[in-house]
Amino acid sequence: MQDAKMYDAGMHDPKLVSVPQVDREAATGFQSDSNAPSGGWALVALGELASLLGAPGLADMADAGVTFPVRRLKPGETLCRAGDEFEALYVVRSGFLKIVSVDATGNEQVMAFPMRGDVIGLGSLESGHHAADAIALDTCHVVAVSFERIANLGRRFPAIERLMYSIFSRELARRQDMIRLLGMLSAEARVAAFLLDLSRRFAQLGCSRSSFVLRMTREELGSYLGIKLETVSRALSAFAASGLIAVDRREVALKDAQGLRAILEPQGEDSGRRVRHSRACASPMAPAVAARPRGAESRAAA
Repeated sequence: MQDAKMYDAGMHDPKLVSVPQVDREAATGFQSDSNAPSGGWALVALGELASLLGAPGLADMADAGVTFPVRRLKPGETLCRAGDEFEALYVVRSGFLKIVSVDATGNEQVMAFPMRGDVIGLGSLESGHHAADAIALDTCHVVAVSFERIANLGRRFPAIERLMYSIFSRELARRQDMIRLLGMLSAEARVAAFLLDLSRRFAQLGCSRSSFVLRMTREELGSYLGIKLETVSRALSAFAASGLIAVDRREVALKDAQGLRAILEPQGEDSGRRVRHSRACASPMAPAVAARPRGAESRAAA
């Protein structure tokens, strides 16, 4: 699909220059990772990293001596595991990952689906260890950014320091949005909110906002939204039956974005009709409001 081609195009950027492992260490000061995949590494400049983080005004920052290594991940490959020592922040350059937390009884909870421009590891600064597993959902490239190094750069470049504050602010806002999603929205509204947010994110990346591929499984999406796999499938089927979306396996096309937004605000007559219709299509026994999902409290406090 169009968005997939555009989104994955960043993985083959000619600006990325493969370097031998020993040269990567000398150029970046980033210590070797014994679990690094074969096939070499690549480097990106400071200006490109700033642009990737949403600060295009800093993209012309001229400092050829500042580069960061890029790691390539295959689908299913683990970037970091819970309990691993925190050594760097990871900025997603291309692809999708999932952040998975496992409790003491072995239950898994998907916490996030990082994509291009997102930062992995912000919650690990205080403890000094990663709190969850980060696993690639498809072929990914991530930029490894030593926090000590970026902090030193912030003292040299005030704009970099402001950018770091902005990154932390965005993460806080995302978590607040997640609290609202888990605590206030019905199961169908959570699915609608996720599709709309993904549409917005793709549009920001210059991809199609109306047609995209879900890289995660229905089960993974349900874990993230705090609902069951069957509920996700019923909601998608109900939206399709209502003419709000078209679904072909993992390919989704938004046909009526305004109708999806109406599900998030069911006070009006029209939105109430849509929600009742979607629930009727989903299951005649579906509850009006989903119970607060297990793990929502722990995720909100994360």
